[in-house]
Amino acid sequence: MAQELIQTLSAQGRTYREYRDEPDATDLIVQQDKEIVVKVHLNFPDDLYEYPHPKFGLGQKVVIADQWYYYQENGIDFSEENEIYPISAIEFVEPTSRVSKGLVEDAYFMYGIRGVKGKGTIELAWFAEPELLALYEINTGEF
Repeated sequence: MAQELIQTLSAQGRTYREYRDEPDATDLIVQQDKEIVVKVHLNFPDDLYEYPHPKFGLGQKVVIADQWYYYQENGIDFSEENEIYPISAIEFVEPTSRVSKGLVEDAYFMYGIRGVKGKGTIELAWFAEPELLALYEINTGEF
């Protein structure tokens, strides 16, 4: 493995060089295909309602669906006007009531993104799956 010079430091009249190993190109190719799986504990695994898989992953680039549709209907260029956001948080929601001992409807995921245009804040804004479109969906027309 080749080494890359990171920095040169001088201390007490001595020069020190700091190196690090460069990853092989084959390692980088393998890393592009890796995924991290996060396990979710189900509170009601035997319930009749379904437990879905999340549509989006952390860091995945999305746009707000209402903005996209508005731009399309009004002939506005998406690439100039629309904001693209990475998913910053995912929340798993199991709708229950105080009286029931199970789900009252299907569980679902909420997705948090930061810096939403027009909200003027860096706090998380939460969206359900139908409210977001992935960039790959827009590019391939799969929505």
